[in-house]
Amino acid sequence: MQVKRIAPWPFLIVFVAVLIFSPGIAGARSLTLKVSHQFAAGDVRDQMAHVFGDMVTKKTNGEVKFRYYPAKSLYKPKAQWDALRKGALDMSVFPLDYASGKVPQMSITLMPCGVTSVAQGMTWRNKPIGKKVEKLMEDNGVKNLVWAWFDGGVGSKVRQIKLPADVKGTKMRAAGKKFEFMLREAGASITSMPSSETYHALSTGVLDTMLTSSASFVSYRLYEVLSYINAPRDYSIWYMAENLIISNTTWKRLTPEQQKIFLEVAEWMNANWVIPNFKSLVDKLIAEYTKAGVKIQYMTKVEFDQWLEFAKQTAWKEYAKNVAGGQEYLDLALDAMK
Repeated sequence: MQVKRIAPWPFLIVFVAVLIFSPGIAGARSLTLKVSHQFAAGDVRDQMAHVFGDMVTKKTNGEVKFRYYPAKSLYKPKAQWDALRKGALDMSVFPLDYASGKVPQMSITLMPCGVTSVAQGMTWRNKPIGKKVEKLMEDNGVKNLVWAWFDGGVGSKVRQIKLPADVKGTKMRAAGKKFEFMLREAGASITSMPSSETYHALSTGVLDTMLTSSASFVSYRLYEVLSYINAPRDYSIWYMAENLIISNTTWKRLTPEQQKIFLEVAEWMNANWVIPNFKSLVDKLIAEYTKAGVKIQYMTKVEFDQWLEFAKQTAWKEYAKNVAGGQEYLDLALDAMK
């Protein structure tokens, strides 16, 4: 009796179709995204990444998961930008000014006296300046998700920094190219580094004065090595966008439904999560620095106005003159203050 053989192709076609179209198989819909940042585990920026990821995972029924790499454990702080652009890294909580060496216009996101409060900075997402920055990011291979503005202050081992003249002769980490330019003009010696390296630099004498965010002043325990701080309780010259961003390459891997969920979660966080979770950062700073015996100064309106005038004559002028489209970015940032 002759047995008729059945061609295997129909079964193979069905099997391949199952592999391609079944959620969670062969990576067609199920993804685990790498999220990298420089900040300590438990820092509010780390929390922001986890809250976003947990909500997305829940809303996608587990199709999209996240693996987190805090404390520069996957990429060095500034290397994250190129990793995102190339698609080697999926997501990051990234200080946008760190990209200004390659995209000079991004310095608008850490411009001396360019933002007046976290709440005012958060209005950028619905204003022309925010749309222009987001377009600039997308043109460079990165998509913005959550805006996150941080207030910051000035800490020192040598003296209280109240006015521009007070930085003369200091060894300073200025945080951002336009801050570096402004403070160099005021007589400081500038050393560039991410905030994650400042504790060691202060301890070894590489720095004696620095600017950073309220969150970093606490999470990096800088109160252990500083003697003075000008805390951003009432006024601050320093506000920085440290946003949750995603590689364009990764974004295109998401299904339309997954993209919709990402945007919905981002919008919810922009509207409901950022300000409530950031507004207490300066209070935590004051509490920790008081406990540590650091001498605290609160900037006055008169002092802020002197910084503002100095910023206009230095950082603002240099940005408008030497950065392509700089005056337009600056004008839009100032319009956002109104």
